Amino acid sequence: MVDDLGYARDALAELLRSARYEVMAVGSGAEALEELEHHGADLVLSDIYMPRMTGWELAHEVRERHVNNTRGLPICIGLYSALLSGFSREQLTRAQVDFAVTKLTDPDAILDAIERALAWSEVR
Repeated sequence: MVDDLGYARDALAELLRSARYEVMAVGSGAEALEELEHHGADLVLSDIYMPRMTGWELAHEVRERHVNNTRGLPICIGLYSALLSGFSREQLTRAQVDFAVTKLTDPDAILDAIERALAWSEVR
């Protein structure tokens, strides 16, 4: 998971770990790409608004590099932000983003979105 704000990164990583996910938390898109290259992952969850590389740019770069998950399927990508208003399903589809959630306002919604995206990745 990727967030430039340490407190948000720590809180979200703790939420995911409490749900028994293995989490690699990094502070930038560049770090995320490096981790994906060396260690792989099943899902990337990124803040949308970060300096240097936004979540949108990270998603684009992951798709351009054809990054696959640990089973050889396209990796799931989720974006989050404190404010998600103004983003349509069409924009997410065009960006090849699997889901978007509001940052930490509803932990159950975040976990549900991740579970659905991972399950969907198994059948597509």
